[in-house]
Amino acid sequence: MIDNTENYLDDDALTLVSRFEEMVKAETLYYFDVHEFESIIDHYIEKSNLSEAVKVSNIANKQHPAAISLQIKKAQILVDRGQHLEALAILKKVQSIESTNKEIFLLKGNIYNLLGKHHSAKIQFDQALEVSYENREDLLFRIALAFEQLSQFHLAIDYLEEALELDEEDSEVLFELAYCYEKTGQDEKSIVTYDRFLELNPFSDNAWYNIGIVFNRVGNFVRAVEAYEYTLAINDQHSKAYFNKANALANQGLFEDAIKSYTEYLEFEDDHASTYSYIGECFEKLNEYEQALINYETAIKTDENLADPWFGMGLILMYQDKIDESLVYLEKAKTLDDTNSDYWFALGSAYARAESPQKAVEAFREAIELDPYDSTYPITLAEYYHQNENEDTAIDVLLEGLNQTPDCPQLLSNLAAYYAITGDLGASEHYIRKAIDIDSENIDDIFLQFPELKDNKLFTKLIQTKQ
Repeated sequence: MIDNTENYLDDDALTLVSRFEEMVKAETLYYFDVHEFESIIDHYIEKSNLSEAVKVSNIANKQHPAAISLQIKKAQILVDRGQHLEALAILKKVQSIESTNKEIFLLKGNIYNLLGKHHSAKIQFDQALEVSYENREDLLFRIALAFEQLSQFHLAIDYLEEALELDEEDSEVLFELAYCYEKTGQDEKSIVTYDRFLELNPFSDNAWYNIGIVFNRVGNFVRAVEAYEYTLAINDQHSKAYFNKANALANQGLFEDAIKSYTEYLEFEDDHASTYSYIGECFEKLNEYEQALINYETAIKTDENLADPWFGMGLILMYQDKIDESLVYLEKAKTLDDTNSDYWFALGSAYARAESPQKAVEAFREAIELDPYDSTYPITLAEYYHQNENEDTAIDVLLEGLNQTPDCPQLLSNLAAYYAITGDLGASEHYIRKAIDIDSENIDDIFLQFPELKDNKLFTKLIQTKQ
Protein backbone atom coordinates (compact mmCIF):
# COMPACT_ATOMS: atom_id res chain seq x y z
CA MET A 1 0.00 0.00 0.00
CA ILE A 2 1.22 3.51 -0.76
CA ASP A 3 2.37 5.19 2.43
CA ASN A 4 0.68 8.55 2.83
CA THR A 5 2.66 9.60 5.90
CA GLU A 6 5.89 11.55 5.73
CA ASN A 7 7.64 9.26 8.24
CA TYR A 8 9.59 11.97 9.97
CA LEU A 9 9.81 11.88 13.75
CA ASP A 10 12.45 14.36 14.83
CA ASP A 11 12.93 15.78 18.29
CA ASP A 12 10.34 18.49 17.68
CA ALA A 13 7.74 15.85 16.77
CA LEU A 14 8.47 13.85 19.91
CA THR A 15 8.15 17.03 21.96
CA LEU A 16 4.72 17.57 20.42
CA VAL A 17 3.70 14.01 21.32
CA SER A 18 4.82 14.54 24.92
CA ARG A 19 2.83 17.77 25.08
CA PHE A 20 -0.26 16.02 23.68
CA GLU A 21 0.00 13.20 26.20
CA GLU A 22 0.45 15.75 28.97
CA MET A 23 -2.77 17.42 27.80
CA VAL A 24 -4.68 14.12 27.88
CA LYS A 25 -3.38 13.30 31.33
CA ALA A 26 -4.37 16.76 32.63
CA GLU A 27 -7.80 16.39 31.03
CA THR A 28 -7.52 19.84 29.50
CA LEU A 29 -7.26 21.19 25.96
CA TYR A 30 -4.12 22.66 24.34
CA TYR A 31 -3.91 24.27 20.94
CA PHE A 32 -1.95 22.56 18.14
CA ASP A 33 -1.81 23.80 14.57
CA VAL A 34 -2.60 21.51 11.61
CA HIS A 35 0.98 20.46 10.96
CA GLU A 36 1.55 19.69 14.62
CA PHE A 37 -1.49 17.45 14.72
CA GLU A 38 -0.26 15.69 11.58
CA SER A 39 3.08 14.97 13.26
CA ILE A 40 1.40 13.57 16.35
CA ILE A 41 -0.90 11.36 14.27
CA ASP A 42 2.06 10.11 12.24
CA HIS A 43 3.84 9.16 15.45
CA TYR A 44 1.00 6.91 16.59
CA ILE A 45 0.56 5.42 13.11
CA GLU A 46 4.28 4.60 13.07
CA LYS A 47 3.90 2.93 16.46
CA SER A 48 0.79 1.04 15.21
CA ASN A 49 -1.12 2.63 18.07
CA LEU A 50 -4.25 3.28 16.06
CA SER A 51 -6.53 3.86 19.02
CA GLU A 52 -4.40 6.84 20.06
CA ALA A 53 -4.21 8.00 16.45
CA VAL A 54 -8.02 8.04 16.36
CA LYS A 55 -8.12 10.06 19.58
CA VAL A 56 -5.73 12.66 18.15
CA SER A 57 -7.64 12.76 14.87
CA ASN A 58 -10.93 13.45 16.63
CA ILE A 59 -9.48 16.32 18.65
CA ALA A 60 -7.66 17.67 15.59
CA ASN A 61 -10.81 17.74 13.48
CA LYS A 62 -12.67 19.60 16.22
CA GLN A 63 -9.97 22.28 16.37
CA HIS A 64 -9.52 22.48 12.57
CA PRO A 65 -12.77 21.28 10.95
CA ALA A 66 -11.87 22.79 7.56
CA ALA A 67 -8.39 21.22 7.28
CA ILE A 68 -8.40 18.81 4.34
CA SER A 69 -5.09 17.24 5.34
CA LEU A 70 -6.53 16.22 8.70
CA GLN A 71 -9.53 14.64 7.00
CA ILE A 72 -7.10 12.66 4.83
CA LYS A 73 -5.20 11.60 7.97
CA LYS A 74 -8.45 10.41 9.50
CA ALA A 75 -9.21 8.39 6.37
CA GLN A 76 -5.70 6.91 6.55
CA ILE A 77 -6.29 5.75 10.11
CA LEU A 78 -9.59 4.17 9.11
CA VAL A 79 -7.84 2.31 6.29
CA ASP A 80 -5.23 1.01 8.71
CA ARG A 81 -8.06 -0.19 10.96
CA GLY A 82 -9.75 -1.97 8.06
CA GLN A 83 -12.67 0.47 7.89
CA HIS A 84 -12.35 0.93 4.16
CA LEU A 85 -15.85 2.07 3.27
CA GLU A 86 -15.87 4.71 6.04
CA ALA A 87 -12.53 6.02 4.79
CA LEU A 88 -13.81 6.08 1.23
CA ALA A 89 -16.83 8.17 2.28
CA ILE A 90 -14.56 10.79 3.86
CA LEU A 91 -12.32 10.94 0.79
CA LYS A 92 -15.21 11.35 -1.62
CA LYS A 93 -16.46 14.25 0.50
CA VAL A 94 -13.11 16.07 0.64
CA GLN A 95 -12.51 15.41 -3.06
CA SER A 96 -15.53 17.58 -3.86
CA ILE A 97 -13.76 20.41 -2.04
CA GLU A 98 -10.17 19.83 -3.21
CA SER A 99 -10.24 17.92 -6.49
CA THR A 100 -6.53 18.25 -7.34
CA ASN A 101 -5.03 16.77 -4.17
CA LYS A 102 -3.03 13.74 -5.27
CA GLU A 103 -3.06 12.25 -1.74
CA ILE A 104 -6.82 11.80 -1.98
CA PHE A 105 -6.51 9.81 -5.19
CA LEU A 106 -3.59 7.77 -3.84
CA LEU A 107 -5.48 6.80 -0.70
CA LYS A 108 -8.61 5.98 -2.69
CA GLY A 109 -6.43 3.81 -4.92
CA ASN A 110 -5.09 2.00 -1.86
CA ILE A 111 -8.60 1.35 -0.62
CA TYR A 112 -9.80 -0.06 -3.93
CA ASN A 113 -6.69 -2.23 -4.05
CA LEU A 114 -7.43 -3.61 -0.58
CA LEU A 115 -11.01 -4.27 -1.66
CA GLY A 116 -9.71 -6.29 -4.60
CA LYS A 117 -10.90 -3.72 -7.14
CA HIS A 118 -7.53 -3.32 -8.80
CA HIS A 119 -8.68 -1.66 -11.99
CA SER A 120 -10.67 0.90 -9.98
CA ALA A 121 -7.46 1.46 -8.02
CA LYS A 122 -5.60 2.03 -11.29
CA ILE A 123 -8.11 4.73 -12.28
CA GLN A 124 -7.47 6.55 -8.99
CA PHE A 125 -3.69 6.23 -9.27
CA ASP A 126 -3.78 7.53 -12.83
CA GLN A 127 -5.77 10.53 -11.63
CA ALA A 128 -3.10 11.14 -8.98
CA LEU A 129 -0.53 11.20 -11.78
CA GLU A 130 -2.63 13.64 -13.78
CA VAL A 131 -2.73 16.20 -10.95
CA SER A 132 0.90 15.67 -9.88
CA TYR A 133 3.51 17.87 -11.56
CA GLU A 134 6.56 17.00 -9.51
CA ASN A 135 8.48 13.81 -8.72
CA ARG A 136 6.56 11.81 -11.30
CA GLU A 137 9.13 9.02 -11.33
CA ASP A 138 8.86 8.59 -7.57
CA LEU A 139 5.07 8.53 -7.75
CA LEU A 140 5.11 5.93 -10.53
CA PHE A 141 7.42 3.78 -8.41
CA ARG A 142 5.19 4.10 -5.34
CA ILE A 143 2.10 3.11 -7.34
CA ALA A 144 3.93 0.13 -8.82
CA LEU A 145 4.91 -1.09 -5.36
CA ALA A 146 1.30 -0.77 -4.21
CA PHE A 147 0.25 -3.18 -6.95
CA GLU A 148 3.27 -5.43 -6.50
CA GLN A 149 2.58 -5.91 -2.78
CA LEU A 150 -0.81 -7.35 -3.75
CA SER A 151 0.74 -9.57 -6.46
CA GLN A 152 -0.77 -7.48 -9.25
CA PHE A 153 2.46 -7.69 -11.18
CA HIS A 154 1.00 -6.97 -14.63
CA LEU A 155 -0.39 -3.67 -13.40
CA ALA A 156 2.87 -2.82 -11.62
CA ILE A 157 4.85 -3.35 -14.82
CA ASP A 158 3.08 -0.52 -16.67
CA TYR A 159 4.17 2.03 -14.06
CA LEU A 160 7.69 0.66 -13.71
CA GLU A 161 8.25 0.75 -17.47
CA GLU A 162 7.14 4.39 -17.58
CA ALA A 163 9.37 5.21 -14.60
CA LEU A 164 12.32 3.58 -16.37
CA GLU A 165 11.73 5.77 -19.40
CA LEU A 166 12.28 8.78 -17.15
CA ASP A 167 15.53 7.37 -15.74
CA GLU A 168 17.08 4.36 -17.48
CA GLU A 169 19.61 3.84 -14.68
CA ASP A 170 17.28 3.88 -11.70
CA SER A 171 18.42 0.77 -9.82
CA GLU A 172 15.29 0.42 -7.72
CA VAL A 173 13.03 0.55 -10.76
CA LEU A 174 15.20 -1.92 -12.68
CA PHE A 175 15.17 -4.43 -9.83
CA GLU A 176 11.41 -4.29 -9.26
CA LEU A 177 10.71 -4.42 -13.00
CA ALA A 178 12.92 -7.50 -13.41
CA TYR A 179 11.14 -9.09 -10.46
CA CYS A 180 7.70 -8.36 -11.93
CA TYR A 181 8.77 -9.78 -15.30
CA GLU A 182 9.95 -12.88 -13.41
CA LYS A 183 6.64 -13.23 -11.59
CA THR A 184 4.62 -12.90 -14.81
CA GLY A 185 6.68 -15.51 -16.66
CA GLN A 186 8.37 -13.02 -18.99
CA ASP A 187 11.68 -14.76 -18.47
CA GLU A 188 13.76 -13.24 -21.26
CA LYS A 189 12.73 -9.71 -20.31
CA SER A 190 13.47 -10.53 -16.69
CA ILE A 191 16.99 -11.74 -17.51
CA VAL A 192 17.75 -8.67 -19.64
CA THR A 193 16.48 -6.33 -16.91
CA TYR A 194 18.36 -8.10 -14.11
CA ASP A 195 21.48 -7.88 -16.28
CA ARG A 196 20.98 -4.12 -16.60
CA PHE A 197 20.56 -3.87 -12.84
CA LEU A 198 23.69 -5.96 -12.20
CA GLU A 199 25.76 -3.74 -14.47
CA LEU A 200 24.98 -0.95 -12.02
CA ASN A 201 25.01 -3.10 -8.87
CA PRO A 202 27.32 -6.10 -9.45
CA PHE A 203 27.47 -6.91 -5.73
CA SER A 204 23.74 -7.43 -5.19
CA ASP A 205 23.39 -10.98 -3.91
CA ASN A 206 19.60 -10.80 -4.19
CA ALA A 207 19.75 -9.87 -7.87
CA TRP A 208 22.17 -12.71 -8.64
CA TYR A 209 19.92 -15.08 -6.71
CA ASN A 210 16.80 -13.93 -8.56
CA ILE A 211 18.37 -14.17 -12.00
CA GLY A 212 19.51 -17.67 -11.04
CA ILE A 213 15.89 -18.60 -10.43
CA VAL A 214 14.97 -17.39 -13.91
CA PHE A 215 17.90 -19.20 -15.57
CA ASN A 216 16.84 -22.38 -13.77
CA ARG A 217 13.26 -21.98 -14.96
CA VAL A 218 14.25 -21.59 -18.62
CA GLY A 219 16.48 -24.65 -18.38
CA ASN A 220 19.81 -22.81 -18.54
CA PHE A 221 21.24 -24.68 -15.57
CA VAL A 222 24.86 -23.72 -16.27
CA ARG A 223 24.06 -20.01 -16.03
CA ALA A 224 21.86 -20.71 -13.00
CA VAL A 225 24.78 -22.32 -11.15
CA GLU A 226 27.02 -19.38 -12.07
CA ALA A 227 24.44 -16.95 -10.72
CA TYR A 228 24.12 -18.83 -7.43
CA GLU A 229 27.91 -18.98 -7.10
CA TYR A 230 28.07 -15.18 -7.50
CA THR A 231 25.35 -14.94 -4.85
CA LEU A 232 27.41 -17.01 -2.43
CA ALA A 233 30.65 -15.22 -3.26
CA ILE A 234 28.97 -11.98 -2.18
CA ASN A 235 27.04 -13.47 0.74
CA ASP A 236 28.05 -16.93 1.91
CA GLN A 237 25.12 -16.89 4.36
CA HIS A 238 22.52 -16.82 1.57
CA SER A 239 21.18 -20.25 2.45
CA LYS A 240 18.62 -20.65 -0.33
CA ALA A 241 21.37 -20.16 -2.91
CA TYR A 242 23.01 -23.41 -1.74
CA PHE A 243 19.71 -25.23 -2.17
CA ASN A 244 18.92 -23.79 -5.60
CA LYS A 245 22.49 -24.35 -6.76
CA ALA A 246 22.13 -27.99 -5.74
CA ASN A 247 18.91 -28.29 -7.74
CA ALA A 248 20.55 -26.77 -10.82
CA LEU A 249 23.52 -29.13 -10.51
CA ALA A 250 21.19 -32.12 -10.16
CA ASN A 251 19.31 -30.99 -13.26
CA GLN A 252 22.62 -31.18 -15.15
CA GLY A 253 23.26 -34.68 -13.88
CA LEU A 254 26.11 -33.46 -11.65
CA PHE A 255 24.82 -35.41 -8.70
CA GLU A 256 28.03 -35.51 -6.65
CA ASP A 257 28.35 -31.71 -6.79
CA ALA A 258 24.64 -31.41 -6.00
CA ILE A 259 25.07 -33.59 -2.89
CA LYS A 260 27.86 -31.31 -1.70
CA SER A 261 25.68 -28.22 -2.12
CA TYR A 262 22.67 -29.84 -0.44
CA THR A 263 24.93 -30.81 2.47
CA GLU A 264 26.09 -27.19 2.80
CA TYR A 265 22.45 -26.12 2.85
CA LEU A 266 21.78 -28.45 5.78
CA GLU A 267 24.00 -26.22 7.94
CA PHE A 268 21.62 -23.29 7.56
CA GLU A 269 17.97 -24.33 7.32
CA ASP A 270 15.57 -26.43 9.35
CA ASP A 271 13.94 -28.06 6.31
CA HIS A 272 16.19 -31.09 6.70
CA ALA A 273 13.70 -33.77 5.70
CA SER A 274 13.26 -32.50 2.14
CA THR A 275 16.98 -31.91 1.77
CA TYR A 276 17.88 -35.43 2.92
CA SER A 277 15.29 -36.72 0.47
CA TYR A 278 16.94 -34.78 -2.38
CA ILE A 279 20.34 -36.11 -1.33
CA GLY A 280 18.89 -39.61 -1.37
CA GLU A 281 17.58 -39.05 -4.87
CA CYS A 282 21.03 -37.93 -6.05
CA PHE A 283 22.62 -41.09 -4.63
CA GLU A 284 19.84 -43.08 -6.30
CA LYS A 285 20.73 -41.50 -9.68
CA LEU A 286 24.37 -42.46 -9.02
CA ASN A 287 23.19 -46.06 -8.39
CA GLU A 288 24.61 -45.81 -4.87
CA TYR A 289 21.55 -47.40 -3.41
CA GLU A 290 22.80 -47.99 0.13
CA GLN A 291 23.66 -44.29 0.56
CA ALA A 292 20.33 -43.39 -1.00
CA LEU A 293 18.49 -45.59 1.48
CA ILE A 294 20.38 -44.06 4.41
CA ASN A 295 19.35 -40.56 3.40
CA TYR A 296 15.76 -41.52 2.63
CA GLU A 297 15.53 -43.18 6.06
CA THR A 298 16.95 -40.04 7.69
CA ALA A 299 14.38 -37.95 5.87
CA ILE A 300 11.55 -40.21 7.09
CA LYS A 301 12.82 -40.08 10.68
CA THR A 302 12.94 -36.28 10.43
CA ASP A 303 9.45 -35.98 8.98
CA GLU A 304 7.45 -39.15 8.59
CA ASN A 305 4.67 -37.26 6.76
CA LEU A 306 6.90 -36.30 3.82
CA ALA A 307 5.90 -38.52 0.91
CA ASP A 308 8.99 -38.29 -1.34
CA PRO A 309 11.44 -40.32 0.79
CA TRP A 310 8.85 -43.10 1.20
CA PHE A 311 8.55 -43.11 -2.59
CA GLY A 312 12.33 -43.15 -3.04
CA MET A 313 12.71 -46.03 -0.62
CA GLY A 314 9.98 -47.93 -2.45
CA LEU A 315 11.67 -47.48 -5.82
CA ILE A 316 15.06 -48.68 -4.62
CA LEU A 317 13.57 -51.72 -2.93
CA MET A 318 11.76 -52.49 -6.16
CA TYR A 319 15.06 -52.17 -8.09
CA GLN A 320 16.50 -54.69 -5.59
CA ASP A 321 13.59 -57.08 -6.22
CA LYS A 322 12.35 -56.66 -2.65
CA ILE A 323 8.81 -56.28 -3.90
CA ASP A 324 6.90 -56.91 -0.68
CA GLU A 325 8.99 -54.31 1.19
CA SER A 326 8.73 -51.96 -1.77
CA LEU A 327 4.94 -52.10 -1.66
CA VAL A 328 4.90 -51.02 1.99
CA TYR A 329 6.80 -47.83 1.18
CA LEU A 330 5.00 -47.09 -2.06
CA GLU A 331 1.62 -47.54 -0.40
CA LYS A 332 2.70 -45.13 2.35
CA ALA A 333 3.81 -42.54 -0.21
CA LYS A 334 0.48 -42.86 -2.00
CA THR A 335 -1.41 -42.50 1.27
CA LEU A 336 0.48 -39.30 2.08
CA ASP A 337 -0.11 -37.86 -1.40
CA ASP A 338 -2.73 -39.64 -3.47
CA THR A 339 -2.64 -37.00 -6.24
CA ASN A 340 0.87 -37.82 -7.44
CA SER A 341 0.65 -39.82 -10.65
CA ASP A 342 4.25 -41.08 -10.35
CA TYR A 343 3.42 -42.71 -7.03
CA TRP A 344 0.49 -44.59 -8.55
CA PHE A 345 2.54 -45.59 -11.58
CA ALA A 346 5.34 -47.03 -9.42
CA LEU A 347 2.74 -48.78 -7.30
CA GLY A 348 1.25 -50.32 -10.44
CA SER A 349 4.68 -51.56 -11.51
CA ALA A 350 5.29 -53.09 -8.09
CA TYR A 351 1.91 -54.83 -8.03
CA ALA A 352 2.54 -56.13 -11.54
CA ARG A 353 5.78 -57.72 -10.34
CA ALA A 354 3.99 -59.03 -7.25
CA GLU A 355 1.55 -60.78 -9.60
CA SER A 356 -1.44 -58.82 -8.31
CA PRO A 357 -3.05 -57.98 -11.66
CA GLN A 358 -6.19 -56.28 -10.38
CA LYS A 359 -4.28 -53.93 -8.08
CA ALA A 360 -1.69 -53.28 -10.79
CA VAL A 361 -4.32 -52.27 -13.34
CA GLU A 362 -6.15 -50.09 -10.78
CA ALA A 363 -2.92 -48.26 -9.94
CA PHE A 364 -1.94 -47.77 -13.59
CA ARG A 365 -5.45 -46.50 -14.34
CA GLU A 366 -5.25 -44.01 -11.48
CA ALA A 367 -1.92 -42.70 -12.81
CA ILE A 368 -3.46 -42.21 -16.26
CA GLU A 369 -6.47 -40.41 -14.80
CA LEU A 370 -4.25 -38.06 -12.77
CA ASP A 371 -1.99 -37.26 -15.73
CA PRO A 372 -3.63 -38.26 -19.03
CA TYR A 373 -0.93 -36.46 -21.04
CA ASP A 374 1.99 -38.65 -19.95
CA SER A 375 2.18 -41.31 -22.67
CA THR A 376 4.41 -43.53 -20.52
CA TYR A 377 1.44 -44.56 -18.42
CA PRO A 378 -0.87 -45.97 -21.12
CA ILE A 379 2.08 -47.50 -22.97
CA THR A 380 3.13 -49.34 -19.80
CA LEU A 381 -0.40 -50.51 -19.02
CA ALA A 382 -0.78 -51.71 -22.61
CA GLU A 383 2.51 -53.59 -22.30
CA TYR A 384 1.21 -55.20 -19.12
CA TYR A 385 -1.85 -56.46 -20.99
CA HIS A 386 0.41 -57.61 -23.84
CA GLN A 387 2.53 -59.61 -21.41
CA ASN A 388 -0.68 -61.32 -20.35
CA GLU A 389 -1.60 -61.97 -24.01
CA ASN A 390 -4.45 -59.50 -24.03
CA GLU A 391 -3.58 -57.38 -27.07
CA ASP A 392 -7.16 -56.25 -27.68
CA THR A 393 -7.32 -54.52 -24.30
CA ALA A 394 -3.83 -53.13 -24.87
CA ILE A 395 -5.14 -51.55 -28.09
CA ASP A 396 -8.12 -50.07 -26.23
CA VAL A 397 -5.80 -48.50 -23.64
CA LEU A 398 -3.67 -46.87 -26.34
CA LEU A 399 -6.71 -45.61 -28.23
CA GLU A 400 -7.88 -43.95 -25.01
CA GLY A 401 -4.46 -42.37 -24.68
CA LEU A 402 -4.68 -40.99 -28.22
CA ASN A 403 -7.79 -39.06 -27.21
CA GLN A 404 -5.55 -36.92 -25.02
CA THR A 405 -2.32 -36.91 -27.07
CA PRO A 406 -3.30 -37.66 -30.69
CA ASP A 407 0.12 -36.71 -32.07
CA CYS A 408 2.27 -38.85 -29.78
CA PRO A 409 4.51 -40.97 -32.05
CA GLN A 410 5.19 -43.54 -29.30
CA LEU A 411 1.48 -44.21 -28.82
CA LEU A 412 0.96 -44.43 -32.58
CA SER A 413 3.86 -46.82 -33.18
CA ASN A 414 2.81 -49.01 -30.24
CA LEU A 415 -0.70 -49.20 -31.67
CA ALA A 416 0.74 -50.21 -35.02
CA ALA A 417 2.74 -52.95 -33.31
CA TYR A 418 -0.25 -54.39 -31.48
CA TYR A 419 -2.39 -54.32 -34.60
CA ALA A 420 0.40 -56.16 -36.42
CA ILE A 421 0.51 -58.76 -33.65
CA THR A 422 -3.25 -59.29 -33.94
CA GLY A 423 -2.96 -59.54 -37.74
CA ASP A 424 -4.79 -56.30 -38.58
CA LEU A 425 -2.25 -54.96 -41.07
CA GLY A 426 -4.62 -52.29 -42.40
CA ALA A 427 -4.86 -50.62 -39.01
CA SER A 428 -1.14 -51.23 -38.44
CA GLU A 429 -0.29 -49.44 -41.67
CA HIS A 430 -2.57 -46.53 -40.74
CA TYR A 431 -0.84 -45.90 -37.43
CA ILE A 432 2.68 -46.53 -38.77
CA ARG A 433 2.06 -43.86 -41.41
CA LYS A 434 0.88 -41.36 -38.79
CA ALA A 435 3.83 -42.14 -36.50
CA ILE A 436 6.36 -41.72 -39.31
CA ASP A 437 4.78 -38.44 -40.40
CA ILE A 438 5.45 -37.08 -36.92
CA ASP A 439 8.83 -38.72 -36.19
CA SER A 440 10.47 -40.74 -38.93
CA GLU A 441 13.93 -40.83 -37.31
CA ASN A 442 13.02 -42.96 -34.29
CA ILE A 443 10.49 -45.34 -35.82
CA ASP A 444 12.94 -48.25 -35.76
CA ASP A 445 12.95 -48.02 -31.94
CA ILE A 446 9.70 -49.97 -32.01
CA PHE A 447 11.77 -53.11 -32.58
CA LEU A 448 13.56 -52.54 -29.24
CA GLN A 449 10.21 -52.81 -27.50
CA PHE A 450 8.82 -55.52 -29.77
CA PRO A 451 11.80 -57.62 -30.93
CA GLU A 452 9.39 -60.35 -32.07
CA LEU A 453 8.24 -58.05 -34.86
CA LYS A 454 11.66 -58.17 -36.52
CA ASP A 455 10.58 -61.53 -37.93
CA ASN A 456 7.26 -60.14 -39.09
CA LYS A 457 8.07 -59.45 -42.73
CA LEU A 458 4.82 -57.65 -43.44
CA PHE A 459 5.35 -55.26 -40.52
CA THR A 460 9.00 -54.55 -41.33
CA LYS A 461 8.02 -53.98 -44.94
CA LEU A 462 5.38 -51.45 -43.82
CA ILE A 463 8.01 -49.45 -41.94
CA GLN A 464 10.56 -49.62 -44.77
CA THR A 465 7.91 -48.56 -47.31
CA LYS A 466 6.75 -45.58 -45.25
CA GLN A 467 10.18 -44.23 -44.38
